[in-house]
Amino acid sequence: MLSLVITFLVAFSGSLLLTPAIRLLAGRMGVLDHPDGNRKLHAGLTPLWGGVAVYLAIALGLTAAMCGSFGRGSGLTSLSLALLLAAGIVCVCGAVDDRWSLGPRLKLLLQICSVLPIVMLGHSVDRIVAFNYAIELGWFAIPLTVAWLVGCINALNLLDGMDGLASTVGLVTAVMMAIIAVSTGNTHVAVIAIVLAAALAGFLFYNLPPASIFLGDSGSMVIGLVVGVLAIQGALKTSTTLSIAVPAVIMSLPLFDTVLAIVRRKLTGQRFDQADRKHIHHRLLERGLNQWQILCVIGSLCLVTGAAATAATILRNDALAWITALALMVLMIRLRLFGHYEVALLKNAAAKRLAQLANYLAAPGVAGDSLHLANLEEMPFGRVWDLLIDDARTKRIRRVELTSCGEGQPERQYHWQDTNVDLEKQNQCWMSATFIRSRGRSCELRATLPDAGGRKSRHTVGVERLLLVFGKYFADHAEDMPGLSLVVENKNDSKQPDGDRKKAA
Repeated sequence: MLSLVITFLVAFSGSLLLTPAIRLLAGRMGVLDHPDGNRKLHAGLTPLWGGVAVYLAIALGLTAAMCGSFGRGSGLTSLSLALLLAAGIVCVCGAVDDRWSLGPRLKLLLQICSVLPIVMLGHSVDRIVAFNYAIELGWFAIPLTVAWLVGCINALNLLDGMDGLASTVGLVTAVMMAIIAVSTGNTHVAVIAIVLAAALAGFLFYNLPPASIFLGDSGSMVIGLVVGVLAIQGALKTSTTLSIAVPAVIMSLPLFDTVLAIVRRKLTGQRFDQADRKHIHHRLLERGLNQWQILCVIGSLCLVTGAAATAATILRNDALAWITALALMVLMIRLRLFGHYEVALLKNAAAKRLAQLANYLAAPGVAGDSLHLANLEEMPFGRVWDLLIDDARTKRIRRVELTSCGEGQPERQYHWQDTNVDLEKQNQCWMSATFIRSRGRSCELRATLPDAGGRKSRHTVGVERLLLVFGKYFADHAEDMPGLSLVVENKNDSKQPDGDRKKAA
């Protein structure tokens, strides 16, 4: 017990003393976060690199633990060395990013490289257990462990958008992981969790609102890595078997925020690395909460998920953890605290997909065959016209007319007719699509087809879709129509009199 207290005090005092020195260094080197009045609402220039102080405090605490009674035969030394090496690489990469802003792809590559020491030194998971069902990972063990650790790094990094937020989440999670590790007999993991909690507790003296120093990427990524390692190591039932409920549930809030950020940016056409004001703390700010209230709310949510994971571990009931995490997410969405916007985006996207599926089922020849809808914009006018005629033949269209006109411009016309059919001897109907563009330009695409007796069949729905897709292209490319009053007849019909063929002037 005395060794544990000493370890805690070393990490805590190290963070408490090192943070002001790092703050001064960052200020002198110009590593400052500038407020922008949008996402960054702090009052003035605030030094970054707080994560360097946290990392150094963790290193001091783990060194004290390894030199004490915990370092003998507990597995602490092996895991601590691997963790310090990986966290050191992450901290350096984050510090460089704080100073010079690395690109997202390079940053992701460096994150992957930084977690490799963890798995290379034998701290990957070979088997996971969910609802008492074991799944052997085999060769997939290493990439899955890497993906988990990189996901945790980015989850805490994305969550770090307010004074003290990532530090508070990391502190609460570390405390809960210490309890879980003790309950599973992983004492060495509990020591690391306590060291992380002590380092963050000391740092929070300077990071709580109004913060005098920020974690920066050097800190949020270090916290994410250490928490990710603790989440899987603390929940190990044997040396390589993991109860998947514990890490997934205890990290559910940061991962939920990250998943929704990916969904939101994907469905709104934004880049993944493009920052926005729609994370959970931004949503709570919009609800009128101040920073201290937001810290209390998010800290309480993390405490609930951590308690659920702890109870599930002690009671050996994974369903309890999953139900608690799911209920918490549903409650946040229903109360419009967070996630309701992304759910609305998903509903709209699903509705569009269903509409596309309905169009495909109604007119499969339009949705997936020779139209090449996605490539029309890249094709020349003549090629698109040929595609239209090819599909007109397959849909029993007898005649196609394209007319384009505008103010002060001559009328341009294309038409095609199946001369193997006598239109005057059959009942026909016609359908058209008209597009109006700027400066009075208009484009009409008309199709003549056998009369369906006023009924809207799958065939006529397909023709409507055909006219809309091609008509929009022709309206957007009306200036590319060559010639004046150009008429194109069925090229396969040699019986058409030459006198009836009009050519471009």
